[in-house]
Amino acid sequence: MSRVLKQCIVNLASFVWLIGPAGVAVPADAQDRGVVNLKTASPTQESRPNFYALVIGIRSNPFLPPLETPVNDATEIEQALKGQYGFTTQLLADATRDQIIGALDHYRRLLNENDELLIYYGGHGYYDKDEDQAYWAPVDAGKDTYARWITAADITGAAKAIPARHVLIISDSCYSGMLARDMGAGPGAVPEDHSVYLARMLERKSRNIMSSGGDEPVQDNDGTWGPSNHSVFANVLLRNLVAPPGDVFTATELFSHVSLQVMGRSAQTPTYKPIRDSLHDEGDFVFYRATSHSGEAEVQPKASHLLPIALPPPPPDPEKGAIDASLGKYEDAYASMDMHLIREVWPTLTREQEKALGQAVRSPGLKAVKVQLRNVIETHDAETARVDCDQWMFYTWVGRRQPPQVNSVEIMLTKNQQGAWLVNGVKSR
Repeated sequence: MSRVLKQCIVNLASFVWLIGPAGVAVPADAQDRGVVNLKTASPTQESRPNFYALVIGIRSNPFLPPLETPVNDATEIEQALKGQYGFTTQLLADATRDQIIGALDHYRRLLNENDELLIYYGGHGYYDKDEDQAYWAPVDAGKDTYARWITAADITGAAKAIPARHVLIISDSCYSGMLARDMGAGPGAVPEDHSVYLARMLERKSRNIMSSGGDEPVQDNDGTWGPSNHSVFANVLLRNLVAPPGDVFTATELFSHVSLQVMGRSAQTPTYKPIRDSLHDEGDFVFYRATSHSGEAEVQPKASHLLPIALPPPPPDPEKGAIDASLGKYEDAYASMDMHLIREVWPTLTREQEKALGQAVRSPGLKAVKVQLRNVIETHDAETARVDCDQWMFYTWVGRRQPPQVNSVEIMLTKNQQGAWLVNGVKSR
């Protein structure tokens, strides 16, 4: 997961405030938007659940390319949950497998059915198709073994065992949608009577996962629309937590805004689904903005860099599309394991490089090889292009499996006389 695609627009509705019969200020369009006045429609302060959040950000790993944003994403999300929503939080930055599993075990002992737990993860993710298993990569995840990786079964099993009434997992990582991939459709429409809907969601048990993408890589840095120290998904999530759909809202309602905005600014498709075999009972996680002693929603100061902004989309760049197509052919040529196709997209391949590649694809026991370029940063002029990216190599062997092999590389391309972009060189960074 890293710097690949991104962006959208967050539009704040303009409010016309009216004074209700009890002298309480309510927005004129509150019923249409499902915004609820906390004094009249939400459960009392005493009946509300206790809120906890485990927030994890993994930037570094000895063999995976470092990510730019996860620790910063996790830090600001933890601050928003604690400051604006009153969560009791635990932040784990660059944590080991034992630290993450230990924290989950702690919540299993600590929480009860009147609690809500949010688990946020930002970092590398991987889906092993041969094993049909999704993984998170803690800071001590190994290169040649899955022993220190965290499996989807570890995560969803903990969600099932923790006695909190509502558990929400938010995963901002590549292939995060595969954590709950077999559980049917996502959330349905929110009914018109918002207070009845909230009461039902609070009463019923829930185990849901919100992912930044489906079976796909996701972008680490939301820099397409300007400098950013957040991923696309985290950037949108933070903006919606700072300027939420109401003072009381469900994770389903939050997701309805987040998903549209992420898809509007990237090629990612976020998902929101119940976790399979988790005792989910059609409830939902409910967020309450922090309140003052009077019970009114308390307006929190907003960080200026998180305020929703409307930016025009960047102008189309035909050369970028052609370069992306050439990189796609480079990936396909590797998957073919055919040296003729590899030479077509990389005609300057030296004799030594061709020999080494030929020996690699003919290794005994190698069934297939796949290359995937992630976190692509591309610059070009009229005749040359440079692409800095992470090259993930997926090898399928007879009788054995292993995590992907990853290198940060620089790919140079040149345009030939016919106007086609071709690979001119690949070197490690």
